[in-house]
Amino acid sequence: MIVYDNAYRHILKNYLVPLSRYTVPYRSLATTNIKEILLTKFTSVEKENNDLIFYFEKDTLLKALLGDIELFYIKTILHKQDVIKCNSVDLSANWNIVTNYYYSFFCASLMLRLCFRGNIFLDEKIKRQLESVVSTVLSNTITLDSNQFYYVYLKDGDYVLKLCKSEANTHEVVWKKMDELIREINNEATKGSDESTIIKNIIKINTKIGVTYPSKLRNKVNYQPLYGLKAVDKSIHTVFPQERWYDSFLFPISHLSSEDNHAQAMYSYTMYIECFCNNLISEYYERQGKENGILKNINKNRIDKINLPEIKIQF
Repeated sequence: MIVYDNAYRHILKNYLVPLSRYTVPYRSLATTNIKEILLTKFTSVEKENNDLIFYFEKDTLLKALLGDIELFYIKTILHKQDVIKCNSVDLSANWNIVTNYYYSFFCASLMLRLCFRGNIFLDEKIKRQLESVVSTVLSNTITLDSNQFYYVYLKDGDYVLKLCKSEANTHEVVWKKMDELIREINNEATKGSDESTIIKNIIKINTKIGVTYPSKLRNKVNYQPLYGLKAVDKSIHTVFPQERWYDSFLFPISHLSSEDNHAQAMYSYTMYIECFCNNLISEYYERQGKENGILKNINKNRIDKINLPEIKIQF
């Protein structure tokens, strides 16, 4: 049983409720997302230190953010099926960990967007176009990096988008920003609650082995040849699902010296993020009074239909 309390309600009130009055048709997702509106839909832009603040019509910005969320929701659903298949066959420990990692990464990217922030990569063509447009508006030459991070927030009563240079590469920045978000959520948690205990132990693990440990683990097993030898010798093990994954967060954190423990910590972290996201998305469709349109469209051309399991929670 997963217990949600004030921290979950904080996210629900501040992020999901504003989005719940909007819908984005499945066929419009390719054009209704943050990257698309940056080029064509902003009403004004200003420079704030090294960041850019973009102003939009409220409906335009929040619908684009919802489009971003749904695009990453699609990625998590598809990657979840890969993880299920991966965990049901005799796959190498290396590829098992890497497959589980990518699911973890897309879950984290989804949760960040559900909380009005996210990493964004500008390919060379889009980067040059955006530099040109913004430089013209500001009458000042603007140079952008390809790796950016955005925040959507209220400024003087209007939603704006702040575009910032990423402080690290795409994978590292996602885990750094997830740690910031977890700490933000922790500030809203009721002290002594099970929800607070889980969140605090996630923070303890991040502090002990580093906030980017999922990405570092992926890099080790994916790119260092030594880990092929470890897989053959059975000195590293696959990530294995645990029904009561949250138990590891409800008790004092034990030593985390081996990659095996890091992999299981990543699994529990992922499950926390997955449950959080799935319940927010379920709440969105409940408020809409509609079935899950994304899942319906994913299943439309699939032979093996996907059924999302119901997550039991307690408030």
